[in-house]
Amino acid sequence: MSKPNRKVIRLQEMRAQIAQKAGVKHVDLVFEVPGDTEGEVNERTCSFLTQDYWPLAVVKAVEAEGDSNNLGVLRKIATPPEAFDQLIETAQLTVGELTELLKDISGEAGTDTGEGSGSSSSSKSTPEPSAPTSSATTPVAA
Repeated sequence: MSKPNRKVIRLQEMRAQIAQKAGVKHVDLVFEVPGDTEGEVNERTCSFLTQDYWPLAVVKAVEAEGDSNNLGVLRKIATPPEAFDQLIETAQLTVGELTELLKDISGEAGTDTGEGSGSSSSSKSTPEPSAPTSSATTPVAA
């Protein structure tokens, strides 16, 4: 029996569609750390999944640990995690830089704050007519 007011979404198909239209899945942050010898500087890269790809199990685990801030989630999704530690401690990431990083991570995936991944242009409201119209059955007042 069909259910007329219900939409069926298959997870595998949804993932395939997201992967097909996704442009960026990772944001790489390159930073410098001191090398082994004096005056030597090495570049490190820490990769972050864009927000649309954060596994809900990871977000749930971080929240269960009582650490629901973005820093806890970022460490769990960072590749490699030790590069994230170096980014915080050695490169001395600032709050402003963290905010910019979070903006890039959430913005690259194509969804912005307040916009869900399922929104479409058909759900937007249409504006009211700008001027009243007259019909043939109603006389226009002079």
